[in-house]
Order: sequence, then C-alpha cells, then structure tokens
Amino acid sequence: MEFIGPAIILGTIFFGTVSIIKAFSEHFLRKKMIDNNALDEKTINALKLDNNPHTALKWGMVAFFGGIGLILLEFIPHAYDSPLPFGVEAVMISLGFLVYYFMVKKQSKLV
Repeated sequence: MEFIGPAIILGTIFFGTVSIIKAFSEHFLRKKMIDNNALDEKTINALKLDNNPHTALKWGMVAFFGGIGLILLEFIPHAYDSPLPFGVEAVMISLGFLVYYFMVKKQSKLV
C-alpha cells in the first residue's frame, strides 16, 4: 500500500498532460476547419464539444456512489493489506454507472 501515493501522483500528471494536449489539438483542428471554410451540417455537429446532455448526471452519480463506497469502508472491518477496499469501491462505482444507465434508459422511453 505504500506505492499508492506515487501512483496517484503519476496518474494525475499523466491524465493532466493528456487532457491539455487533447484540448490544444482539438482547438487547433477546429480553428483550421473554420479557416478553411469546411463547414457543413455534419462538420458543425462534429465540432460540438459534448452531444450528450446527461454527462453531468453520469459523473454526479459515479461520484455519489464512489463517496458512498468510501463511507462504507469506514464501517467495514478489513486488514491493512486486504483487497476488500478496492473491491467495495469498484462495486459502488459500477453501481453508480448502472443506476445512471437505467435512469437515462427510463427517461428515453418516456420521451
């Protein structure tokens, strides 16, 4: 368990670097497409940042259930080197994704 701190830091640096490079490359691609007048309806739809209106709901549900998993770990006794916390957290995050999926599926049936 002593390696988790450096692993989190390395993962954060990697994810941050990839996100910055992706944002710059998408910006320059969009700028180049606009400058070259390559704008038809299909291209305009491709330039939109997010076509899914439920993105905030998805990540809210995942964060909510992830938090519930961390709260549960306070009350479940486990050994220091046990894989139980990872399993509980993975199950709770997966449950968050499933709840999100069924909420969106139910809402799309209503519309």
